Amino acid sequence: MSETVHNEFEMNFLKNPVLSLDEKSTAILREIFKPKLIGKDGFFVQNGEQSTEMGLILKGVFRSFYIDQNGNDVTKYFHVQDEILFSYYAHLSQTKARYSIQALEDSEILVTKISEFEKVVEGNYPLLLFYKKMVDAMLVKKEKHASSFTLLSSSQRYQQFLADYPCLENHIKQYQLASYMGITPVTLSRIRKNLNLIK
Repeated sequence: MSETVHNEFEMNFLKNPVLSLDEKSTAILREIFKPKLIGKDGFFVQNGEQSTEMGLILKGVFRSFYIDQNGNDVTKYFHVQDEILFSYYAHLSQTKARYSIQALEDSEILVTKISEFEKVVEGNYPLLLFYKKMVDAMLVKKEKHASSFTLLSSSQRYQQFLADYPCLENHIKQYQLASYMGITPVTLSRIRKNLNLIK
């Protein structure tokens, strides 16, 4: 691991009070996670592949998406710095990934085999807690997004997106955000205009 990535790992995880990792646990993760660069439009995993790796985002933006029966590109989730990357459902069910995970800009991640991670986590409470917190955050994000379709209007969903992902809109395409919200790009433009975000 390069010194730069090593330092970022220390800063993002060892120093993160939410994750509460000690020196020993961080050293274990440093041994199994390897740096990886994924260029813009590159894939972490593609639909139909086995989900064998997990990643931690140091820098960049990813999205989970699929192509529906009508050929529409549908964005389900966005993934940003300090979040975990892997197909949780595919891993638990031992099936192939249902979504593709794609980098929306040049991105830097740390990656390891899920099987390798599970070996070092077993019996290690700090790492188990680290894993739980990362997965819990991912599940909460998915639940919040799913419930927004029944609890919020499209305008409120857009405002929730802005609150949850400050500045992310500048890194993604309008059709990706529109599909994430379950609306058309035209409707998204109208919402932004009504909120005085388009002059």
